[in-house]
Amino acid sequence: MTDSKIHKINTFPGEGDLPSPPQRFNNPFGYEPHPLCRLAARDLSAYLIERTEWKDELRGGKMFGVLVVEHEGQTGYLAAFSGQLDGRADHDFFVPAVFDYLQPDGYFKTHEAEISRINQKITDIEENPERLRLMEESQKAQYDSLHEIDAYKQQMTEAKRQRDIMRANGEDNTPEEKLIRESQFMRAELVRLKQKWRNIQNAIDEEMAKYEHEIDRLKQLRHEKSEALQLWLFHHFVMKSSRGEERDLVDIFQFTPRGMPPAGSGECCAPKLLQYAFDKGMKPLCMAEFWWGDSPRHVIRRHGEYYPSCRGKCLPILTFMLEGMDVDPDPQQQDNGGEIEILYKDECLLVINKPIGLLSVPGKYERRSVFTELIDRGFTPKIVHRLDMDTSGLLVVPLTVEAHRFLQRQFFNRTVKKRYVAIVEPLVGITLNEGDHGVIDLPLIADPYDRPRQMIDFEYGKRAITEWEVMSPQPHGLSEHEVCLLLTPHTGRTHQLRMHCASTEGLSAPIKGDMLYGHRAERMYLHAKYLEFIHPMTGKTMRFTVEPPFLKG
Repeated sequence: MTDSKIHKINTFPGEGDLPSPPQRFNNPFGYEPHPLCRLAARDLSAYLIERTEWKDELRGGKMFGVLVVEHEGQTGYLAAFSGQLDGRADHDFFVPAVFDYLQPDGYFKTHEAEISRINQKITDIEENPERLRLMEESQKAQYDSLHEIDAYKQQMTEAKRQRDIMRANGEDNTPEEKLIRESQFMRAELVRLKQKWRNIQNAIDEEMAKYEHEIDRLKQLRHEKSEALQLWLFHHFVMKSSRGEERDLVDIFQFTPRGMPPAGSGECCAPKLLQYAFDKGMKPLCMAEFWWGDSPRHVIRRHGEYYPSCRGKCLPILTFMLEGMDVDPDPQQQDNGGEIEILYKDECLLVINKPIGLLSVPGKYERRSVFTELIDRGFTPKIVHRLDMDTSGLLVVPLTVEAHRFLQRQFFNRTVKKRYVAIVEPLVGITLNEGDHGVIDLPLIADPYDRPRQMIDFEYGKRAITEWEVMSPQPHGLSEHEVCLLLTPHTGRTHQLRMHCASTEGLSAPIKGDMLYGHRAERMYLHAKYLEFIHPMTGKTMRFTVEPPFLKG
């Protein structure tokens, strides 16, 4: 190879010649790795195994990528890692960073060190012994004031009770004027007591102010310098497209919902690989990214598995970089849904059997959906619950405002009963036997940088509960690595069943065909089989069952 960053794609004895390259470049946001990419990833994996000095860092997990290219009549691959490796962005085997801002005496490191010094100053002030002493005095003063004022209020209450007794008993030896003067004195004394403690607290606060004002000033300075440094960094990430055009990250992200790039943009594998290929005049043929190391606790990442590029950071960048290339369509923008089957219809609602490949409501790409299809058929749908695009099965669709409100209350109160059937593929070492059952309780939250992918988050996630059981007897036609489950969700979070099945804190058994959390197949094997609710007009219990198409016959 004429370029040191291009590596030869090797085959083992008996594997024959290299596979032919694809006719067009794979879409980085939804793909099955091309055989050339699998061979390249195998070679890169062997290299990583040899690098024992990175063993501990790699065990923690990192995304790697390969880009198969054609250059000067030869085919090879480029390799990249996401972020940094061993504290550096430059390693001989891998393509360089789009912009290496980690040079020890460079602009970024110099200004980062300045921000670090501000952080240290803030810490020094916060831990100053005199400030800590004043904080203790403030807390003690607050406690003592509450204790003394409360005790005096109790004394006032008892004094009032005694005055009321005197008045009730008609004790003439205590003039009314004296009782009134006592009450007035005690109220005035309470005011003086409160003022005394306010003066004590104000004196402490005045001494504290010199520390707090300086902390606030330094935090504002840190914020300004951090924002300026981040903006400088984004302006220096200048991306190239296949057409030879150049745009920095600020320009690329200006029309996104955030308006600015997320932190870490431009440092993922795919932009690095394409940038180097375009810069050197190479022709990209296909690309793949895979995870190396332990699975993180909160997201679905497994050693050796392939994953699409993240949409939050990479979608705007790669959309620009791939302009002008013949690229497979984004699966999230394809219309491939079947026809809706109406199972029940009256004047206030429909019950339908939704096919796979059809959204419940229109997406940002104006694709077909249950909502738009029903409008085209002359209905007035009011969507009250949803199924993922790749999930088939039962949906109830209200047609009137009243029915929508009635059903919405049922879903809110969790009185609607739903059951799903799924075929899952347990990970190695995980066994699910007939009759096994349980409950998964794991909170979920959207991944802000890779929607619609979800994460487990015990601090900010919303509670999600799923009851599961292995179907008994198991349906015919399953492979020895597949298990059929009956899933009953007790909450309705996005991707709840998919995450609970796939997560290592759940079942460790991804749903077959789940492209986000498992492996690609001809479809995702998840079907909403059973639906039960109260009819908004008649008050009768409505029950519907539709067997999953992947188990028929």
